[in-house]
Order: sequence, then C-alpha cells, then structure tokens
Amino acid sequence: MNKFKMSLIASSVVAAVTGFAMPAVYADDAAPAVSVTGSAAVVSDYRFRGISQTYKKPAVQVGINLGLPAGFYAGFWGSNVSTNVYNSPDNGMSMETDWFGGYVYKVNPDLSFDVGGLYYYYPGSSIGTSGVKYNTFELHVAATYKWLTAKYNVTTNNFFGAADSKGSTYLQLDAAYPLTDTVTLNAHAGHQWVKGTGNDIYNYTDWLLGATYTLPAGTFAPGWAVSLAYVDTNAKESAYTYTGGTGSKFLGGPTAVLSLSKSF
Repeated sequence: MNKFKMSLIASSVVAAVTGFAMPAVYADDAAPAVSVTGSAAVVSDYRFRGISQTYKKPAVQVGINLGLPAGFYAGFWGSNVSTNVYNSPDNGMSMETDWFGGYVYKVNPDLSFDVGGLYYYYPGSSIGTSGVKYNTFELHVAATYKWLTAKYNVTTNNFFGAADSKGSTYLQLDAAYPLTDTVTLNAHAGHQWVKGTGNDIYNYTDWLLGATYTLPAGTFAPGWAVSLAYVDTNAKESAYTYTGGTGSKFLGGPTAVLSLSKSF
C-alpha cells in the first residue's frame, strides 16, 4: 500500500472526531500529475474538535480528494449532522459539506508545508428563526514532519454564526505514528479561541488518543480500516449542552469513537 493511502486511512479516525483532516496529497513521489482518491467511513459519533455534531449518534462520511500538478489540491468531504445541533427548519434534515483547496510545498520526503482554505456549508440550516447561517470559511497554514503535523486555522467570517467572531482561531497538533505496517497510533490536541464579546465561554481544549488497524493485501477486506479513539474536552457544559427530543445532552464530554473506513 502506498504512503498516500496509508496516510488517508490513518487520518480517518482523526477526521471523524476533530473535523476534516487534510489528505497528504504530497506523500507519494510516484503519484501521477493528477490523481483522484477518496474515502468512506461509518463512525459511532462525529466529533468536530471534540464536540459531537450528531447528538452522540452515528454518522456516515464520504470524501473525494483531487491531487493536482505542482502540489495543488482540492476536494470535498461530507457527513450527516444532527438537527438538534444544526437547526434545519426548511427541510428537517442536516448535512455538513466541506469544500477545500490548497497548496503543499514538499521540502524533502520528511518535511512539508501546507496553505489552504476550507468552507463549511450546511444546506438548509440556520440558527433558530433568525436566518443567521452556520456556514464558515477557514484559512490554514500547516507544517508536517514525518508523522507529526502542526496546524493553525483562522476564520474569515463569523465562527459558525457566533456574533462578532470573525478571526476566531484553532491551533492543533496531530500525530499518526506507524507502529507497524498495519497499526497506526493516533493522537491529537487542539485549542479553540472564539472572538467576540462574551464568546470566550466557547473557548476550550480538546484531545484524542487512539489507534487504527488497516487490513493488509491478501486478507478478506484489503484497504478497510477500523479505528478506536478516546476523545475528551474541557468545554463548558453551559456552552455546549443542547436540547433535543430525548432531553438535554452535553456534547463535549469524554467518549470512545469507533470508526470503520475504506479508502479508494
């Protein structure tokens, strides 16, 4: 299995619990000038930066990545999210669609830098009856050394509809250490800062520790991967407790997330 696919599978659990993880489109020197890859996953809970987006219920997720000449890339990633978290008064359903693009400069096989942007779009969703949208655009810069990535994200508009929150930032450190050819250890730590008067209640730190096992060639399901991760935050319950048909739930508490994914 080439380095790109290993990276894509290993990042699946991190994507499911921290938000979309940018693929390592630069990882394989032998990759063609233009390449199309993708992934599909089922997760027990979609955690975005440690906060459940599915009201602690499962999600189905798909992604398509386009590798372009000279280090450029673009793509799409999508997941269902809960109407208890993202109000959809028009159609009664919620979906997150992420559209991304950027450029990776590869210094050598171990070191690379990434700049790009990602647009979070929620069709039909708004905050209550106000018409305010959750849609958010983030720019990022990142540096990857071997299996360790540091990334800085900043919003160019209000952070998921929060008033006067343009310029909110998220700093993260992600690791995908290949313990063997089939087992990868996953770790993540991040901190969210939300700008705006009174918005500091939404600031918090999240973390993750887990592992991914990829079925090798010659098995009954080559390329499939199963991941298990422990996820937690220090988010304030008053800020991240939501009410649905079955009562209220704090969406930032500790949990185990199980993921089954396939790259193609």
